[in-house]
Amino acid sequence: MKNRTLKGIAIAGLCMAICGHAENCKETVLYDGSGANGRMEETGRTFPEAPEWNANWGNLDNMNPPYIRLSGQKGAKSDWTGNLVFDKLPLRLNGGSLKITARATQNVKFGIWLTGNSGSGNVAFYNLQANSTKAIEVPVASLLGAGDVTASKVGIGLFGVPAYQYTTLFIDNVKFTCAAGNAGSGSGATSADTDGENTPYYFRDVVPNSPAREFSGDPLAAPAGAYTAGERSALRQKTQSLFVLGEQEHRQIVRFQESKALTAKQSRDGWYNSMFLVERNRLKDSVIASPKNLFLEAGEIAAASGNRSIPLLVADLDYAIKYFTDSTLVNYRLQDYHLLLAGLPVTEVRSSKVKIAYDPFFAATTRNTLPSVEICAAGKCNAVQPGSETEIEFATAGLQEITVKMRSGNLNVNQTLKLEVK
Repeated sequence: MKNRTLKGIAIAGLCMAICGHAENCKETVLYDGSGANGRMEETGRTFPEAPEWNANWGNLDNMNPPYIRLSGQKGAKSDWTGNLVFDKLPLRLNGGSLKITARATQNVKFGIWLTGNSGSGNVAFYNLQANSTKAIEVPVASLLGAGDVTASKVGIGLFGVPAYQYTTLFIDNVKFTCAAGNAGSGSGATSADTDGENTPYYFRDVVPNSPAREFSGDPLAAPAGAYTAGERSALRQKTQSLFVLGEQEHRQIVRFQESKALTAKQSRDGWYNSMFLVERNRLKDSVIASPKNLFLEAGEIAAASGNRSIPLLVADLDYAIKYFTDSTLVNYRLQDYHLLLAGLPVTEVRSSKVKIAYDPFFAATTRNTLPSVEICAAGKCNAVQPGSETEIEFATAGLQEITVKMRSGNLNVNQTLKLEVK
């Protein structure tokens, strides 16, 4: 009898908790095809085409029309992202989940995130199988954090879509399971959100000191080596370094590294030109991730965001400098040098606010750890960790200076880069 009583009390308490919670928490449908109740922000959208909001391609395996359709293709492997703004947003959320039904015509990685008062939250990734409908449910806490939060946008993306592959994404049944009410226009998108600046940067999982990278397109071949097989073998008997540069080549790199008077074009090209000299003087193939392909890929990613989010190019490695000791150019000595070099793959931006991403994918290094980095602009410095990004702001248009402060081991380097703010 006692056990029955305790059980009854427990059930009653549970019911009271559920009922009390239900009064302040209800399922809210953002989109189910019943009307044109939203849009995708045009600014910041990197999907190839604007969405068809109430599409009808027939019944698609538990996805009935109408639904949202996004289609297209691009000339290079890229990430397609965009923010959906629904009429019922912004909403106050108290736990619960975001539900969404997704389907794609190709095998592809699908990502979803929420934008709140503090910008975009975490991205949840799912693998979509071609022509298979997937019902997704992700806890709001894993996207925006626990507790009472506000959601003003639903971000969606396809990541790593191959070049020239026509792909269609279908979206339906978007809802929150626990909405506490409308947050009002004051909790909605900020001006930065409206400009699409909070679309998340997609960091790829790589081992920085491994030469292996999965590039968007077919990778370009490494430059022809400066040394014959016999010369490589002879040099490797004299140094532990995997690169040996001539004195003039070394001076060219140092001039770029130390210059305070670069043009925007010299700033952009300097990292590529410097790393070309390093790579061509290799004593062994496939030592670091291809600098040429890193530079080109970083430029493509920056362009896809309208140069609002720019990957930082980083090199951290050792090479030997070959100094000839007499006029015969036969006798020489080798001197070790630790190179720590930064670069940006663009010359200009069209916004006063820019995000710099410290993505390990874009590091050419032989070391087990990445250097610490601090980005400084307009008198303000921000430390940025690998796998994260930081925002810098320029007060005026014109040629602007960015200082990249780096530390690797006992080596500290402060390097000046330039960007033209249009």
